[in-house]
Amino acid sequence: GKNILFGEFLINAQGEDVVAGIRTPKPISELETEMPEVYAEFKSNTDILENHYGDMQDIEFTIQEGKLFMLQTRNGKRGG
Repeated sequence: GKNILFGEFLINAQGEDVVAGIRTPKPISELETEMPEVYAEFKSNTDILENHYGDMQDIEFTIQEGKLFMLQTRNGKRGG
């Protein structure tokens, strides 16, 4: 596949909102428009993590009061 940032996010949400599927997440690309500085930091962090682990990453993060917190990362799964 293409080497692009892929994922989703929710504004004003908790983990339960994501898991329960009661709200529709937005594509991660929209974060660049909504919070450009946070997106730039997130993109930089994903590049660092993927270079360090040598593989694409499945990353969990949160944004609180405009500050990005990287919660966890693991090697991403690829579809067949």
